[in-house]
Amino acid sequence: MCAGAILHSRIKRLVFGASDYKTGAVGSRFHFFDDYKMNHTLEITSGVLAEKCGQKLSNFFKKRREQKKEEKREKNLPLDVEPQS
Repeated sequence: MCAGAILHSRIKRLVFGASDYKTGAVGSRFHFFDDYKMNHTLEITSGVLAEKCGQKLSNFFKKRREQKKEEKREKNLPLDVEPQS
């Protein structure tokens, strides 16, 4: 999610499942909307179906990493070998 986009769009309520403990700006790594300098406040509900959401995100990024590795392997094939489709 993008905290800046949420701020500028003036969303009144944010509901999400999985927190991003490495780079999340809402209720995890940072607490963007708790800053007293913010000119917009909103209601935040986190942890909705947290385990299921977290698993979906983990699976997505695991698959993405595997795709990147495969692309890298294909680039390193010798010229006389055709990549598999």
